[in-house]
Amino acid sequence: MSSVSQGNSVTIIVPANRVLEVSTAGEASVTIEGGRTWWLRTGDKRRLLLPDPAKRVTITALSGTATYTVFYTDVVPFTGNRTLTLDDNGKILRCDDPSNVMITVPRDLPECFSCGFMMWSTGTITVSAGSGAAKRSSASALSTQYQWGSVLVAKNADEASAEFLLGGGFS
Repeated sequence: MSSVSQGNSVTIIVPANRVLEVSTAGEASVTIEGGRTWWLRTGDKRRLLLPDPAKRVTITALSGTATYTVFYTDVVPFTGNRTLTLDDNGKILRCDDPSNVMITVPRDLPECFSCGFMMWSTGTITVSAGSGAAKRSSASALSTQYQWGSVLVAKNADEASAEFLLGGGFS
């Protein structure tokens, strides 16, 4: 959560199809590029879903402090084996499969790619390196219901040899 103090404003870029939440302890305005302005008073909270394309949003704290958060994460349910794609970046993948599933990390994911995993059912999620990719941590499986973990591509100098780490509840 970020904030803007009285008499100041901030302009942020909100990606397409993301939610912006703004609240205030005074008075504030929220203006969307090329669109409308909302006025908030003490205690007001507004959630805005911003459609395609990404928009510049200016938040001004007229009095008091305005706070804002952009919700970047989508929870995506899945069953069965899957290979990660660039579209999975920043998402939480929720496994609803009672069977064991394999997640493959391909070699062409860019540096700083990240996504999370939740085992919501009773199977096991195992993460493996695709051809040309390298797993740099010893852990590889989530095997307990409601356990979570994440993957981060830490290096990919030539965009063809992703090196990644696993964190969280992987064992």
